[in-house]
Amino acid sequence: MILIAGTTKHGTTAASRKLVKRNSYTILPVFLAMLHSYTTATTAFVPTTVATIRYSSGKEQQQSRRHGGDSLYLQLRGRTNGEDEASGYQSTIPSRRQAISSAALATMATMNAEMAWRYAVHDAAASAATKPLLPPGAIDTLESGKAVILPNWLSSLEVAALRDDIRNCFEGGHFEKFAYSRRLQGAPKKGDIDTNPYMMKSFSPSTKKNGPFVDSTVGNFELRQQIKYKMAQVKAQLASSEMGITRRPTLSDDIAQTHEMEYLRYGPGGSLERHVDERHVELKRPNGSRLSKKADATRRSITWLVYLNDDDWEKADGGELRLHERAQSIPPTCNVGSIGPDLQIGWLKATSSNMEQPVFLDPFQSSSGDDENTCMLYIVDDNKKRVNLSSKPFPNMALHVAGGDAMARTVMVENPEFAKRLHLIDAPKSAIEYLVASKSNKGENDTGEDGGEKVRDILPAAGTLVMFDSVSLPHEVLETRKERYAVQGWFHEKLYY
Repeated sequence: MILIAGTTKHGTTAASRKLVKRNSYTILPVFLAMLHSYTTATTAFVPTTVATIRYSSGKEQQQSRRHGGDSLYLQLRGRTNGEDEASGYQSTIPSRRQAISSAALATMATMNAEMAWRYAVHDAAASAATKPLLPPGAIDTLESGKAVILPNWLSSLEVAALRDDIRNCFEGGHFEKFAYSRRLQGAPKKGDIDTNPYMMKSFSPSTKKNGPFVDSTVGNFELRQQIKYKMAQVKAQLASSEMGITRRPTLSDDIAQTHEMEYLRYGPGGSLERHVDERHVELKRPNGSRLSKKADATRRSITWLVYLNDDDWEKADGGELRLHERAQSIPPTCNVGSIGPDLQIGWLKATSSNMEQPVFLDPFQSSSGDDENTCMLYIVDDNKKRVNLSSKPFPNMALHVAGGDAMARTVMVENPEFAKRLHLIDAPKSAIEYLVASKSNKGENDTGEDGGEKVRDILPAAGTLVMFDSVSLPHEVLETRKERYAVQGWFHEKLYY
């Protein structure tokens, strides 16, 4: 039993349930402050938890001791102090951090999915006992346009528990086909092996309805709440004013439906072609920046995933995440992904005298009442001043014309020195161009359309955390030769237009 404000041993009181379910932006900070203060004062009353699986060897007992009450695995098959477990390991009195985390999880269990995610981020940010889950240099790596790769970020016990849950949920019919893969690979014919990836979502961006990942009646809900809380701690660190990404100020905002995460399962033969996880709205639809949007609209800012595969995964098993990173570094004064409200759509390739530079799109550059020519590409120089790549704006429709970099250089850039360096991250292509691109793929030696990319293949080893900017880094999944599992998600920030 975990005692927190507003609860009894039978659960939350009617008053506390009413308080939590109000889904109010004004009540949440007050409630969080009260809870945080109370849990800090009642640390000694929170019981410890004991993992009870596979303790047949001394090595496994030592492994469970190292993870202690901080392991995601503990609440899956745990016991409290005073309960007898002949072959198990009983942890010591919990730390203040463990007590706060346990109280937070108990509180999250009383909330709907949206409130639980927002509470987790608030609690993680407010807790002085929360230690950084990302090593020094991780944020600088993200901001440089490269991926952060952290092997063994989850323990083998945590991975095993999550893998059990993902398998049980898949067998229970709670997954759906990955929509993007249906377009690329098509539905399987009768007798064929279904190679499409499947996912179990937290919510649907199109319908705004919650999915089975946050359904308390599906699989091991408590376990998924714990990984949600752990990722909330990562998001809180990224948004921290002291150690986080200061140019993404809305990363920790109280914005609805920013708890996007899901289980992912690929069957043998499954793969996913090159893509990016977020794009400028002008690339999604003509004049998208001028279309009406819901209040507090958000976009994907940072992509993360943790692999949940078997411990014996080898290169021969395939399924690598292929990252198409830029080969050259960018100036320390540059940012990737976005600058203010404007998202990145391309790069200026490095030369012998110029470093690589991200290119951003401003869709509100009309002059003299011209409503057709409104788009302008620009970079930010070493003095952090904006430099337009043309003297006059171009029409939005140019962003939707096939032709790749060659077309973009002709229509969007006036300066010839800039034009020959321009590369679009996700240039529109015709069906023939897609076919040619897939046939000409050079595998590990692929340098992209402009020759400025460098491939990095990440083995989906159990427990590995991968994080990267959702806008600037194209990626794909190579064909897997056996079942491939992961939990993945996206941290959101405000969409300005």
